[in-house]
Amino acid sequence: MIDPLLIPKILTGLRGSQALPTSPVDDRDALKAALAWIDAAWQAARQRGVSKGYDLLRGNWAPPYPETTGYTIPTLLNAAALLQRPTLQRMALALADFLLDSATPDGAVVHWQAGQGSEPVIFDTGQVLFGWVAAHRFSKDQRYLDAAARAGRWLVQQQSESGSWQKFQHLGVEKVIDTRVAWALLELDALQPDERLRVAARKNLDWACSMQQSDGWFERCSFWEGRDPYTHTLAYTAEGLYECGTLLGEPRYKQAGQLAAESMLQRQRLDGSLAGTYGPDWSRPASWSCLTGNVQMSRLWLLLHRDTGEERFKIAARRALDFVKRCQDLTASSLGVRGGISGSFPVYGGYERLKYPNWAAKFFADAILAFSALEGQPSAQQYHG
Repeated sequence: MIDPLLIPKILTGLRGSQALPTSPVDDRDALKAALAWIDAAWQAARQRGVSKGYDLLRGNWAPPYPETTGYTIPTLLNAAALLQRPTLQRMALALADFLLDSATPDGAVVHWQAGQGSEPVIFDTGQVLFGWVAAHRFSKDQRYLDAAARAGRWLVQQQSESGSWQKFQHLGVEKVIDTRVAWALLELDALQPDERLRVAARKNLDWACSMQQSDGWFERCSFWEGRDPYTHTLAYTAEGLYECGTLLGEPRYKQAGQLAAESMLQRQRLDGSLAGTYGPDWSRPASWSCLTGNVQMSRLWLLLHRDTGEERFKIAARRALDFVKRCQDLTASSLGVRGGISGSFPVYGGYERLKYPNWAAKFFADAILAFSALEGQPSAQQYHG
């Protein structure tokens, strides 16, 4: 528990506790700053994965996080193509190599806080799968494809008859965010076709659709039983459904993702932000905002604009991205803060309180890259995850 008397001292001079600038910086400048932060997180982990993030309260970096290191790889490769920066490609492949060393013999991935003998995690394995697929597409190195295939087989073997994954769940809770695992399986299938991957993905997507309310909200969408889900996890689920529907040519999965995206668009605040959590029927919106969820939705709304041509999706995407850009501090003296994206706004909000998680910077970069692709630079989105 944080001593309330310490908070003003911790927050002095931080963007996350102050009134935001009226205008965001240029997209390219914001992207470069976020990439510099990711590089700092990589250096903090001694170039062995990407640090989970920076802790303001303790003033230190966390150990590397295999799960989010995995899906940072496609982001780095896309940014390298856009910015013509080979150093980002080298970082991406170094991360892929680190993950080869981190996997179990059967291809699974263990949680970042794992101790000796800890079990692997379904979601973490799926997100690392994105990284190996992207690394193979870029480099053609067979080691990455072999690792991805092992991970895919392991995931298929663990799936329950219902289509959900019940075993090897972080905190022991089955979750609809595993639509992002289904998406990873389909990315592997596109590279190395295997009917078992497609069957497993469809089973999970069907189960996730059965967990969606008529207004777009999802049950089983929280990390903990009985808690309102973060915008981050709602976005995870919606983007997984939409991306899978696109890959499979299956309208009903896309429609399920769009339904959630439409519901969140209706709840976008005047400043461009979304609430940090939403309860059933979109009740009990939190007063603070989950910044990761905002930029995830920015990218998903852009996909909807791409596919429907509707300008309202592009407007919502820009407003969400600009809100988070205004939260990004480009002048902080701390490398753990400068260019990064905090878990919440205000920074002491309920998601990753007083922390700068690496996946916030990753999804922030993804949203900017999606705008670059929309503006005629498709290389900014050639790798997925």
